Amino acid sequence: MRLRQLALVLITTSATTVVSADDVLGAPNDAAAIAQTCPRTLAEEPLATEYGSAGIMKNLAETDDSLKAIASRLLAEALTVENKKPAPGCTPDCPDDGVAEVIYRVAPMSFLPRGEQNALCLQLEDETAAAPLSFTPPTFGGVEALNRWISELSQGRGDDGKALYERCASNCSPRYTFFIASEEAGYSVRAEVLCGLARDKSNDQYLISTALRRSCAVD
Repeated sequence: MRLRQLALVLITTSATTVVSADDVLGAPNDAAAIAQTCPRTLAEEPLATEYGSAGIMKNLAETDDSLKAIASRLLAEALTVENKKPAPGCTPDCPDDGVAEVIYRVAPMSFLPRGEQNALCLQLEDETAAAPLSFTPPTFGGVEALNRWISELSQGRGDDGKALYERCASNCSPRYTFFIASEEAGYSVRAEVLCGLARDKSNDQYLISTALRRSCAVD
């Protein structure tokens, strides 16, 4: 089993305020000034980081230390806190817009030395670091369906999984980043995959992490 897995100007005199037409036309309004100073997208807030085993038997049994079990749990936990954590950095002029994005990453812990990498993996490493492989499936109705798609993608199953395995061939290893947002109908997701260096299979550990990224509301 190949787990290929994670933004006023007033002119005054001593007693009189004088505002010319040019001043009015050239002065930015409050909304524009706020729009320039409000951070539309805030920095990531780390939520959790754990390590999971890619061992076949552990993942079939979904043991507590398996990649599958840990990844599923961290994702569910991240989606639970997504709408509860206030966005830091927003002000009354830049209120929290209430929309959060979970960033979910899965990647091998260990890779073969560059001298042991094949030419294709070295080439894909450079190419997909600059322009990751991207997958944007339809909105999922719930976490279970979302998890199922992520699992199929990482195992080369389903249309997206098969397309990934065709583009990330040989023994090259994918590193996944999923951007997940709550929608009225469920969850939307965009996956970016860096396909490159082959992992060292003598180390079966993967790094799984979650983070939260929120925005300030700017009209």
